[in-house]
Amino acid sequence: MSKRSKRIKHEFTDTVKAILWAGFFAIMIRTFIIEPFHIPSDSMIPNLFVGDHLFVSKISYGYSRQSFPFSLPLIKDRLFESKPNAGDVIVFKKIKGHADNYIKRLIGLPGDKIQMKKGILHINGKAVKREFIEKFYIINLPYSLRKSNSLTINTANGQVLTVIDTKKLYLNGRPLKDSQYTIVYKEAPNFEGEAIELNKYKQTLPNDVSFEILEISDTEVADNTKEYIVPEDHYFMMGDNRDMSEDSRFTNEVGYIHKRDLIGRAGMIFFSHNNSVNIFEFWKYFHPIRYERILKRIK
Repeated sequence: MSKRSKRIKHEFTDTVKAILWAGFFAIMIRTFIIEPFHIPSDSMIPNLFVGDHLFVSKISYGYSRQSFPFSLPLIKDRLFESKPNAGDVIVFKKIKGHADNYIKRLIGLPGDKIQMKKGILHINGKAVKREFIEKFYIINLPYSLRKSNSLTINTANGQVLTVIDTKKLYLNGRPLKDSQYTIVYKEAPNFEGEAIELNKYKQTLPNDVSFEILEISDTEVADNTKEYIVPEDHYFMMGDNRDMSEDSRFTNEVGYIHKRDLIGRAGMIFFSHNNSVNIFEFWKYFHPIRYERILKRIK
């Protein structure tokens, strides 16, 4: 073999080794330190928007089989376990019939009694404090309308919502603050768009953890429930968008979440966009970015 062939072989071997080591360290970081996660649904609005990309801390609660790619059964229960606190926003794995990861807020600890009464959350027989803040609007639009500079939507209660340049929202001609709305473009057949008006509240749990929630009304499907008693080693999860969240209140679909199915705590948003640009329109990539949400801590 010539010197040139030997050099090429050596360089190729070094390149393969570098790629393998890089892949190994990436897997180690993703398994034991942080894992990226993107928000695919509106169940955690107003705190997490569709299109938010965030880091999940894998260190927060220790490790289980769900920490590994493909949920490899390398750990029976949890290793280096640390208990989560009520109010934590948690990514977890096991929902009946689904293989995807989900994200919700921890509301009930083992032994807690949870119940919804006329839209008010009750924990261990006591109503949880809820204070009205303002109205909030979720604007869902078909992906085909993303190129329109101006769109007008009439709400069910007679208000006029105008979307300008796929990002700014005006209510009856008055501009709304970023904290009062979110606009999402969806790829869905026969979908013409919708405007949902909700009430935004500040909720404070018994451990004094406060966060914002949304309610369409206090008479929706899961606003009056039975009393749930959280079993040992399980947790009760709820979405912040209370009337648009499939969570532990729906025992046949979700139910209680076992501690071994916790993946980690949501920590910080590192990127966010409103999905209004086609993947091939690279020259427009900067437009749909929600710059105000980048590096935002998750409460």
